Amino acid sequence: MRLRFLLSPFFLSRTLLRRTIREAVALANPNGSLIDIGCGQKPHRDLFPEIQTYHGIDFKSYSANKDFQSGGPDFAFPDDYTASWRLPFENGSYDHSVAFEVAEHHPQPAILLSEMARVTRPGGFVLLSWPFIFPLHEEPHDHFRYTHHQMSQLAKNAGLIPLRFLKTGGVFPCVVTLLTHHVAVFHDRGGWRKWVGLVLYPPFLALQYLALPFSKIASDTTVLTYVAVLQKPRVPSQ
Repeated sequence: MRLRFLLSPFFLSRTLLRRTIREAVALANPNGSLIDIGCGQKPHRDLFPEIQTYHGIDFKSYSANKDFQSGGPDFAFPDDYTASWRLPFENGSYDHSVAFEVAEHHPQPAILLSEMARVTRPGGFVLLSWPFIFPLHEEPHDHFRYTHHQMSQLAKNAGLIPLRFLKTGGVFPCVVTLLTHHVAVFHDRGGWRKWVGLVLYPPFLALQYLALPFSKIASDTTVLTYVAVLQKPRVPSQ
């Protein structure tokens, strides 16, 4: 974690996400080996203390997260990945698999879930996170927003057992995140907007910190981000 994270327009959403991933890890208590799909710079590697082998895979030109520096991908998606969406690993290659803030960017979510299930060993956990009330980002590769109902069905179709769907957000954090994002977009347009954005930003940064204690209020129905804890059955279904 860097100082820029504490000053980031995404401080609130990323802090809540990491808290919830930590909760999901505590529920699953994974150990052994893990593959992080769409890993970027592995910003959540530190939340898996019992994982001995933590591998990541991403595109060669992956999106860098300047707030975290935990390494980079160990593998690159093959050149034909966007044609087949098949991961370059054998069945059951890893004890567990994760994909954080990836599902909304994948044009074939059913294949994403089925491939994660395929490369995970029986009894292993599949952890996912994705935004729900969140601005469009990384366009044009921003395709979906899922409720936990839809993700539960996708997981079941892939042969996975939905164990828990954890939610972050609430009304106040969602509103603050949306407003802060638009201040950042205004700043990034450059010119005079850059300087106006810098002047406007400090109160919105303060609002992010003030919103943290209110992240559980109405979070059941007003969701900023989901984290799913899924499991591959120990015995394949007949």
